[in-house]
Amino acid sequence: MKRYLISLLTLSALFGTFISTNSCKTVSPEESARRAYNDSVANNVAQLQLKYRKFVLTADQITINQSPIINVSDNTNFILSDSLTGVVQVSPRMSGGPNSLGGFTVKGDITNYEMKTAKNGDVTVTYRLSAPIGSTDVRILLYKGSNKAQATITPTFNRGRATLNGEIKALGNQQYFEGRSF
Repeated sequence: MKRYLISLLTLSALFGTFISTNSCKTVSPEESARRAYNDSVANNVAQLQLKYRKFVLTADQITINQSPIINVSDNTNFILSDSLTGVVQVSPRMSGGPNSLGGFTVKGDITNYEMKTAKNGDVTVTYRLSAPIGSTDVRILLYKGSNKAQATITPTFNRGRATLNGEIKALGNQQYFEGRSF
């Protein structure tokens, strides 16, 4: 009985210690202003990259159909646009699959490229990636005030749909691994 009482008291003391420590950081106004400025610059750069069709959206999270969110490597999960050609690659696993990286890679020509800005400042880009296996519809939503984006990929050659969450980056500044394409 004494052991249980001592164990209970020890656990309650440890629990009280964890509760009393405050791990919240206070952010100075200068720090928050600097972050807001950096995010604004990143958003302007991302909008220019989308306008000139030279960008890479690197994804660190994906959702396939209605599955839960999967945390993935951003150098194997990306959407790339280089003016007239593009690549879409989704690799939720580390090996296997049609592209040898655990997913699929579609490489082809970009058609029907449209860019629209909503009233709230979000930018939407839609286009079709035409490949030998079929077409893939791509819709990218760039959120206002940052380079964070969400992309939805809908291939016409199957009933799947993938959603990628990540950042828009400059085309030459990113290292990525491109698998075998269809």
